[in-house]
Amino acid sequence: MTSHDTTIDDAAWASPWRRRRVGEKVLLSVSLVLTALLTPPWPGCVLVACLSVFLILGPARIRASLLATVMIAPVTFLIIGALPVAIHLGGDGWGIGPVRINADGATTALGLIAHGIAGTLALMVLATTTPMVDVITWLRALRVPDPLLDIASLTYRLLFVLLSTTLAVRQAQVARLGDAASWRRRWHALASTIGSIILRSWQRATNLQRGLEGRGYEESLRTLSPRRARSWPFIGVSLASVAGVWATCWVLA
Repeated sequence: MTSHDTTIDDAAWASPWRRRRVGEKVLLSVSLVLTALLTPPWPGCVLVACLSVFLILGPARIRASLLATVMIAPVTFLIIGALPVAIHLGGDGWGIGPVRINADGATTALGLIAHGIAGTLALMVLATTTPMVDVITWLRALRVPDPLLDIASLTYRLLFVLLSTTLAVRQAQVARLGDAASWRRRWHALASTIGSIILRSWQRATNLQRGLEGRGYEESLRTLSPRRARSWPFIGVSLASVAGVWATCWVLA
């Protein structure tokens, strides 16, 4: 498995929606996020989640396996964060010993999870279709200060340096150990390779710094941005889709 198979940025570069204007995708994604936050879990969040998944897997042509992979961490965080809302000590409700779960707490926790998942999927509409370089170029056009954009760009690049180094070390570890190694041997090998990952990442980050110095970096890391025509049909369909979610919520309320 390579970084090309696992990173959202690579998928965004390959997506046909990469040719669309960033502002149009931001409008769609932010509209869906606000809808997920302001509408009830049913049917608002469910409709936003279904619409977002359809857009990501359908018109944007993002692999379902990649979407599932990048959603594991947010969903896990949401579930862990909702547990204190559903679980309490003492009082009425179902449970074991002093740990109790009542209907109101469980309903509130499920609502929070629904809002979080729907909002995350709505944000993925932008993340999986827009490379970071396009986002930074768009923010620069909005006159966001260059130092802030350069810090964001370098941090993002260094994260991928760490990811690619980790994957390379992982491939070497699998090739050396195979599938028959014991868990004890695997954990020992993992502990011994953490230092290698850090050192290799530091070396590659140093090479990135030297490359910037050789390029003559002084003020900002500007990149060329292709000119993209505004698509009024895309804007109209996006607004109509969001309006349809709100209309459905109003009818079923």
